[in-house]
Amino acid sequence: MKKEKVNVLVIGIGAGSHGEQIIKALRLATKVDVTIIGTDVTNLSTGKQLVDIFYEVPYTGSEGFKNIFIEIIKKHNVRFVFHGSEVTLKFLSDNRDILENLNVAHPLNSEEIINLCMNKYNTFKTLENLGFKVPRYKKINSLEDLKDIDFFPVVLKPNTRSGGSVHVNICFDKEDLELVAKYLLKYGIDLLAQEYIDSDDEYTIGVTSDDNGQIIGSICVRRIINNALTVKLKVQKDGKIYFISTGVSQGQVIKDRNILSQAEMIAKKLGSVGPLNIQCRVINHEIYPFEINPRLSGSTSLRAIAGYNEPEAMILYKVFKQRVNLNDYKEMVILRTIEEVVL
Repeated sequence: MKKEKVNVLVIGIGAGSHGEQIIKALRLATKVDVTIIGTDVTNLSTGKQLVDIFYEVPYTGSEGFKNIFIEIIKKHNVRFVFHGSEVTLKFLSDNRDILENLNVAHPLNSEEIINLCMNKYNTFKTLENLGFKVPRYKKINSLEDLKDIDFFPVVLKPNTRSGGSVHVNICFDKEDLELVAKYLLKYGIDLLAQEYIDSDDEYTIGVTSDDNGQIIGSICVRRIINNALTVKLKVQKDGKIYFISTGVSQGQVIKDRNILSQAEMIAKKLGSVGPLNIQCRVINHEIYPFEINPRLSGSTSLRAIAGYNEPEAMILYKVFKQRVNLNDYKEMVILRTIEEVVL
């Protein structure tokens, strides 16, 4: 079978980033023959070993990055650009006009969805208004806002500019809440208090939609959270263990139509037109989202191993106008480990 040849650019390919996972998925592609150009802000990048051509570049917000970005695209006749981090996602979203002018395709969801999901309070408010069940929540702008919280345990987390469970804490009473909130507010962290969903059934679900909002496919990974890679915080209280997972997903790829159909409905009601990653816990067969990311996931490579190769499907759809059946994947258990790389 003839493969379509295409040059792609991935910006932000540092270790552990979803950019690195996108590259791994592209290396598993069977229908496209990709030449991968990658960039990072440092030459000390493990992602450098995975790409065909590497560039060390300044930060996206720095003067000169935009010109370098355009030069790389023109030099290598890049047809598709992937984001590798939250920062590069925002850069691409804010510069869609450049991509359009250069006739370069991308995996971006709509600007409205990206802006919405980058604010957790606004996301939960929207989901609630659309009729979906969500954990109880409250925006925390000052210590005064803590007085009305009566749903413990509480997960205190950044409302914006978050990733990888950074600054996420579990609070069991008002004393915990005031102590942690005071510290984080002191350093300018935008906070949200969210009810802790008491369930060991945690999932990361990917829903892929086309430009018209039609579902191309969906996949569910029941997370196995059992080691330092997957556990961000673990607290034992009154004989029970409470935990917060990291941004590193591993687990059992399953085809649970009940869970998948609920996630697909969220994507449809939100008007998603690209990749949407829903992190949730399940109680009595109902999903309770605690995070929604409008982008390709850190579990992209795991999904590709199972046969759900979202980056490849997007290239075929956006560049070559070919539609792929993403739902033809296999159920399996996939675990992760640390691998040493010599630069």
